[in-house]
Amino acid sequence: MNIGFKMGEVIKSIGSLIDKSVKDGGNELSMEYFILLNILYDKDNLIQNDLASLMHKDKSAILRQIDTLEKKKLVVRIPDAEDRRKKIIMLTKDGMKTVEKLRKIEADMFNSLLKDVSETDLKIFESVLDKMKVQVQ
Repeated sequence: MNIGFKMGEVIKSIGSLIDKSVKDGGNELSMEYFILLNILYDKDNLIQNDLASLMHKDKSAILRQIDTLEKKKLVVRIPDAEDRRKKIIMLTKDGMKTVEKLRKIEADMFNSLLKDVSETDLKIFESVLDKMKVQVQ
């Protein structure tokens, strides 16, 4: 099995595990929504186009996600002061609490996955990932 295939399998499995952990934690959000919420938690003044670019998705897919999150009262659209056609997407207080809860679930899951991995192995793994990341940028 080649490394690309193995990486893909691991990423897909971790995504499924996060989805399951999130649902077990009482949330009905998939990994895709979690990623979008995380981005909004860490960055201010983003519009739909920014989110589409950051997530490597088309604008209509992001629009559907924003609509869903808005119905769940996790995000709001705020008119841009300079261009009223633009809407800044921001987390609500419930959205922020949800991200914090989901990040805790994610951290607990990763701690569990890495419990049998030595510090040395983890540092080597991170180093390899960093080298690969530089090559693809």
